[in-house]
Amino acid sequence: MKTLHDPISLGGIATQNRIVRSATFEFSHHAKGDYNPEYARIYETLAKGGVGIIITGMVAVDANSPINAQMIRAYDDQFVPGLRQIVEQVHASKSRLVVQISHCGVHAGHIESGGPRLGASAMQTTSGATVQAMTAEDIAGVAAHFAGTAARCREAGADGVQLHAAHGYLLSQFLSPYYNRRDDAYGGDIAGRSRIVMEVYDAIRERVGPDYPVWIKINNSDRTTPGLTQEECLWVCQALENRGIHAIEISGGLSVTPESSAVPMIKTPEEETPYASAALSIAEKISVPVISVCGYRTPKSIHEWLNRGKLEAIALSRPLIVEPDLPNRWKDGDTSRAICISCNQCFRPKESFGCQNPAFAGRTQRR
Repeated sequence: MKTLHDPISLGGIATQNRIVRSATFEFSHHAKGDYNPEYARIYETLAKGGVGIIITGMVAVDANSPINAQMIRAYDDQFVPGLRQIVEQVHASKSRLVVQISHCGVHAGHIESGGPRLGASAMQTTSGATVQAMTAEDIAGVAAHFAGTAARCREAGADGVQLHAAHGYLLSQFLSPYYNRRDDAYGGDIAGRSRIVMEVYDAIRERVGPDYPVWIKINNSDRTTPGLTQEECLWVCQALENRGIHAIEISGGLSVTPESSAVPMIKTPEEETPYASAALSIAEKISVPVISVCGYRTPKSIHEWLNRGKLEAIALSRPLIVEPDLPNRWKDGDTSRAICISCNQCFRPKESFGCQNPAFAGRTQRR
């Protein structure tokens, strides 16, 4: 029987337990997007709290990709020393670090190069920004930038990288017919819409070799019409399995409507674990380790899902914002539910990273 605190090898990484901190945008609050002391404290606190593998908030792969000025970057060698410091702090507490690398596409609100916003197809955003459809040359350039960023992460000592192909960012935009209306080789059916993902993965593999852990986060469904379906998600997962992907995190939601939110509010026990069934279904059809994210609040629920089939790990985000020591609390015998109430105030614009609910003042990483 699998337990939450089993030491295992997950996606090519030896870890002390089955708890993954899912990528969470931290608002680093440094205009240069580098690894400042506040950012470092967040990771040190998580590692000391007992998380097995920490996935960073999304990290920009080029100067056209940040969502805002505070998004961490890794597209230049100048960012390697800061990232290396974070890795060393995490390793000191026996946790492991995977860097989530991302291009925000139509959501790139901080374009340092002064160029246009790029996306799968031309469009106007709800804020009125003009998005330019990417050319084949643009796509090749982005793939090279992903590869260069992955190589820098490896140089900094990170235990792996995760491609962000969920929640409506660039790779997700190509996967989704909601955004992707192309009629060339990068559009149409799922083979065409996923072509950029395969090319990015192949470019990374060429730079880092076959053994460095490369993971992906992908929607099981966009929960939009039109949108990526669970059947198409499985197709992508199987294609990546054939290419050698090390682990897959199954999420959901394109985040273009309240109904398609990637972080749904959870008000009742029945609303917990919204993506678990899809993750379990996909895990049964591939040999790659699958990580299930969203809505896990009790060890009892986690153990039940881990032992229903081939799920290898669960990922937490919101609970670890308010309780970064939650893994240690559960391990030490206090198995009461996480105190997070999924109010989502933590995802609103703010001056510092942490739970913004006044009811939990003093119990958070807020600084």
